[in-house]
Amino acid sequence: MMLTNWEIAQLLTRWLLYFGISSVVGGLFAFCLLRHQSALLSSIKRYIKVGVLVGSAATVAYFYILVGATMEEGLWSMFDPDMVSIFWDSAAGSIVLVRLSGYALVALSLLLLGKACTQNAWPYSSLSLLVASFGVASLVYSFSLSGHSMSQAWYYQVIFFIHILIAAWWLGLLFPLWLAVRHATVEESNIVLENFGKLAVITVSILLLCGVWMSYELTGWQGLLSSDYGFWLMVKLSLVAVILAMAAYHKLHLVPLILKRGNTFLIQKSILMEKMIASSILVVTAIFTTFVGPPMH
Repeated sequence: MMLTNWEIAQLLTRWLLYFGISSVVGGLFAFCLLRHQSALLSSIKRYIKVGVLVGSAATVAYFYILVGATMEEGLWSMFDPDMVSIFWDSAAGSIVLVRLSGYALVALSLLLLGKACTQNAWPYSSLSLLVASFGVASLVYSFSLSGHSMSQAWYYQVIFFIHILIAAWWLGLLFPLWLAVRHATVEESNIVLENFGKLAVITVSILLLCGVWMSYELTGWQGLLSSDYGFWLMVKLSLVAVILAMAAYHKLHLVPLILKRGNTFLIQKSILMEKMIASSILVVTAIFTTFVGPPMH
């Protein structure tokens, strides 16, 4: 698949969009999961701030790259006022507004963090939780404003929302988990990973069920082996299978080994590898959403 410069730019900014949203969702939940490790609070806040900044910049950049890709007349064509106006009045403009609003609400929730409360970990207050929840909902909902999901029934939209939310939660939480394991005691690391493992069993099962159902709803599983969509779906499923196998290896072998060996070196390395595979999944997802459509569409 030969890509033009505009398509490469779309792919890169799309990946950055996913990184931003995953960092925000995973980071916010990390405040709850790691609430007893107050020393990590500042690091998690920086992680979320990076997600907000990267995601906001990628949102704006992707909009102008879409304009430039349509014009195909050089870099400055991205800022053609007439074409920008047309795009702004379309779904692309609505997505920019919804996403930037979501990131703004998340940033506001960080400012409210700790107000009227004496705890050392989030949620500090019901207000910050409420604002953060609206921000996350806006970010996840923005994916329903474009692509094949727009024409689907309301129940598909709900399942799609859940799928995106859990995926962002899972992939975005890997870095905070690595931080926790790196800086916490072996006992604290064991507790954190045990708690995460219990949640992951349920949430990842829901994630997989949603993904399988959506792929069937879109394609009927027809023409998958003879289409680009089917190829990239198989690639994505293979990567998901690898990361699931690693997660099972963590839960069943490495986590119990922490207390036996008295260190977390192996689990740290394994979580970093899992994070790299997660980044690859985001790349494949970006290819899906940018260039490839279901065979039936």
